Amino acid sequence: MGDWFQNLVAQDITAGQAKAEGDRMLEWLVAEEIVRAQTTDCVLSAGGGHPPGPQYAKATGGTDPHLLGLATNGMIVVTKRTVFHSGQGGFELICSACKTKFERPDNWGEAVGEWFEQSGPGELACPVCGVSQPIDRWQHDPPWGFGELGFEFWNWPPLNQAFVGELEKRLGSRIVYVSGKL
Repeated sequence: MGDWFQNLVAQDITAGQAKAEGDRMLEWLVAEEIVRAQTTDCVLSAGGGHPPGPQYAKATGGTDPHLLGLATNGMIVVTKRTVFHSGQGGFELICSACKTKFERPDNWGEAVGEWFEQSGPGELACPVCGVSQPIDRWQHDPPWGFGELGFEFWNWPPLNQAFVGELEKRLGSRIVYVSGKL
């Protein structure tokens, strides 16, 4: 069976903004009763997470008869530099300049490491058109998110576009949706 997760990654939030913006969005999620204020061991991450609130369907567009009975069913706010990915094997990159889709090049891991360690932007050049850009600006298929702020939902029904759009609007940041299964 396994557990599955959905991450909403705020692409335009800086390290200096992440904690305050994460706290602000958590306050909104609690006020809307999408999640509960208290933390429990309802996530597969250290430190606990926020269980679904009585109005969690505002985020999913409908209720799920199994969600509330699961041990792993919470949400966590991630406020540190993180590479969010599906946890699955292969993926392709898509160049934003020429829209070519290709297998990851040999230096992709170096670019990710440079971005993650903050030792540089993690530049990667398209092997087709030569345009170079930081790894956090590349599109991945399936999606990967590079950011300082993310919202991780465990075993929730699919999050609806209206909810993702509202979060994006409230944050003033583009959101990348990343999902996967363990």
